[in-house]
Amino acid sequence: MYGMVHTAARSMVIETLGEAAWRNVLEQAHLDGENFISCQNYSDDVTFALLDAVTRISGLAQEDLLKRFGRYWIGYTAHSSYGSMFKVGGNQLATFLSNLNRMHASVHTTMPASRMPSFEMLRNENGRIDILYTSDRTGLTSFVEGLLDGLMDHFGEAGHVSHTSTPEGDIFTLHCLDKKTEMKGAA
Repeated sequence: MYGMVHTAARSMVIETLGEAAWRNVLEQAHLDGENFISCQNYSDDVTFALLDAVTRISGLAQEDLLKRFGRYWIGYTAHSSYGSMFKVGGNQLATFLSNLNRMHASVHTTMPASRMPSFEMLRNENGRIDILYTSDRTGLTSFVEGLLDGLMDHFGEAGHVSHTSTPEGDIFTLHCLDKKTEMKGAA
């Protein structure tokens, strides 16, 4: 994964647990002194070693940590150098979700070694949005759930996210309470 994931993890750990905790994470992940570069590609093993170390140090279950990191990621990217791309995705939740693959394709042009997931909007009606998530990476469904929850919050939507695994991929359902998410003509 790209170093931006690692720099976001560093930021989250330092904000919530402190600088000493981040040094401990690097030590436990056997990455002592590692400086991550946002646009550099790193082995998934490095990413998962970092996340495992954060899980141990924070005392959170891995699923809880990944959900929290997903929520954190939304704010982090919206206020980073990728913020402009984030804004181009749309100013409503459904619009943004329908543009995720386009945004990932754009990121892929600047980071050609990236392996981007796919998000397909299956349904958008009556305050319910179904998204099919597929990826060649495993173990990130809790992260995606956190991302989607963070996007709901970012766009001012009240509700919750549920998840179902299928042979085709993972389906995430966003249950929006005020139904303002519906976008005419989408899905």
